[in-house]
Amino acid sequence: MNFSYGRGYKQASFLSTLSLLASFSAALNSETTCIGCPLNADENSPYSKYKHWEDAPASWEEYGHDNDESVCGVPRLTVQQWEKGKWWQKNKPVIVMNVTEQWPAVEHWKKEEMLKRYFDAEATMGEARLLGETGPDDAGHTLTPTTVGTFITQHMYDPLKYFFDRKLRAPQGMLDDCHPYPQPTRAYLKDEMAYAIEAPSHKRKVDPRDDIWRDHLAISIGKDLTGLSFHHHGPAWNVVIFGAKRWILWDHNRFKNNMTRQLRIVRPLDDAELEDRVPPSDVRSHVLSSPEWIKYLYPSPERQEEIRAHGHDCIQRAGELMFVPRRWMHSVINIGDTVSVISEVGHVKGEGKAEEDFAYDPYESSDDDEEDHNEEGLSTEEKIRRRGPPPQWLCADQNPNHPACIFCAKNPDNPVCGDGFIDEDSSSSDDSFDE
Repeated sequence: MNFSYGRGYKQASFLSTLSLLASFSAALNSETTCIGCPLNADENSPYSKYKHWEDAPASWEEYGHDNDESVCGVPRLTVQQWEKGKWWQKNKPVIVMNVTEQWPAVEHWKKEEMLKRYFDAEATMGEARLLGETGPDDAGHTLTPTTVGTFITQHMYDPLKYFFDRKLRAPQGMLDDCHPYPQPTRAYLKDEMAYAIEAPSHKRKVDPRDDIWRDHLAISIGKDLTGLSFHHHGPAWNVVIFGAKRWILWDHNRFKNNMTRQLRIVRPLDDAELEDRVPPSDVRSHVLSSPEWIKYLYPSPERQEEIRAHGHDCIQRAGELMFVPRRWMHSVINIGDTVSVISEVGHVKGEGKAEEDFAYDPYESSDDDEEDHNEEGLSTEEKIRRRGPPPQWLCADQNPNHPACIFCAKNPDNPVCGDGFIDEDSSSSDDSFDE
């Protein structure tokens, strides 16, 4: 049977098409449209409602403060002072002001613009509480592959999801948005061997130091009250482009030879400190998120006195750089939707993660049968010497029966074990086995 459509149907069809186009155009121009959001997204969901980073809630009243000198106490420098004084060579946290004045990222990384330009940039996401324990490089299957756009439009407001990846394969244009890079990163990008010396053969140059700033940037995106829990690493700078961060920083010299003090400050002492939120048997091994630590543990006189006397509690605002010295313990919490870029000593340029990077369990120990065949017949001491000391959290909380943990518990003074197994203060100033 043949059907014939008359003029009336064609007119109705044309008008219907115009109506759909008008509706689509109105949606694109509405305040609640989210580029890349699921088509069925609720207009009241945070993914639809917050068109700009600044629109999202920010917990200033509960977690912000005014950077009083007695609370923060870090020097605030101009870019010129930072560069002239080479403050990255000093073991002292500082805040550098007005770093992003010339950065294209101030425009290109606005929420809608970032989604248009860099939706498909590859990265990973994970739970901030756990990333602070393992570090993003070694988080294994606790990380999930994602893209900038997918994270922002579908996962950002999940309290267990945080976008932070040291192996980010960012488009070159995204990195160009952060020019001019802060020093010393800028110097090494221009000439990686700028600070090198001639090798004895005079045929090549070498850098005699372990800590070299390399061509590496990482991007961090997180909602209000997300951020990495207590951790430490090599010297690093962090520049906030949108939002703000609260930093709790703690001098490495206070805990490097004293595991007891470290655990007393960063972990709960008993279930009462957590208001019975965690089973008593799990209290000492419970890893708190940054907001939990500030809310439940920080009010104690012991911790406040320790941080005020040997650390800093600072608010970093958009446009500012926070410099964290080598192995200073720090916990970070976002206040509002926050976007930042980080450079850290000793990490090479990111090239993206492979599928196998997500396959292993970062908390699983290995026995001697699982060790690399090249280590067959080696003593535990020699294996530790080659691999480096086991992480403190592994032995304290996860796998005290790991062969390396047992060895170092019995031989805490052995230098291959680092300084994490010495319970009390030591007069030794040897720091050669630090990370």
